[in-house]
Amino acid sequence: MTWENRFRLLGGMVAVIALVFGLTLIFNHRQNQITSYTAEVAADTYTIGADHAGTVVRQLVQEGDNVESHQELFAVQSLQLKEDIANGLEVADTQAYKVNSDTGTITYYSVTSGRIDKLNARQGNSVPAGGSLAELTGGERYVTASFQLVPRDYARVEIGESARITLPNDQVIEGTVEKVSVTSGVDGTVSTLRIASDALLGLDQQTLAEPGTPVIVTIGLADTSWFAPITDAVNDLLQQVGLR
Repeated sequence: MTWENRFRLLGGMVAVIALVFGLTLIFNHRQNQITSYTAEVAADTYTIGADHAGTVVRQLVQEGDNVESHQELFAVQSLQLKEDIANGLEVADTQAYKVNSDTGTITYYSVTSGRIDKLNARQGNSVPAGGSLAELTGGERYVTASFQLVPRDYARVEIGESARITLPNDQVIEGTVEKVSVTSGVDGTVSTLRIASDALLGLDQQTLAEPGTPVIVTIGLADTSWFAPITDAVNDLLQQVGLR
């Protein structure tokens, strides 16, 4: 065998090894990722409820208004409350409302910043005890994503793991797994993840951050294979040269 043939053989072997190595890296990378079958932007909602029956004597917000935490929203005058206080009932102020014992008036406040998305009572309306005055959508945005995981993959989901969120306009933003819960139903065992992402509130198109906006979430699973150190080293190298 000539030296030229030896070099060709050696080059072919190196090429095959490199190809197998690359395909192994790709396969291992895909095995360590899962994609949601349903996911959407979400926000916490709060009901401003009347603690006592009465009449709305002051309405300071309209539907669609943005409010700050501790902002005054409604004042309700309650004959029932005034009678209860006269009979010796002690009603303490809370973060959600303050009581004027002399007039029997309860002033309700926002417990968080957000937006009034539903107005259930207006000035002059009567409200029952426990009735809803308004519904407030909190200003914080996050993503809820559902996955169907086999037991071994569920064990590899970790709090704090990074997540990629693909928006309807194909823009990709980063997030972090904040909470994991599991439910069983007609779809089998479903893992629901809460994904935190500060980038949601910084989007140029804020309609993409509205609750209910459909998204796609991809998260990484903890790599427990023997190949993990090599995969991590290659990923670090790709990040350093700007290819990831």
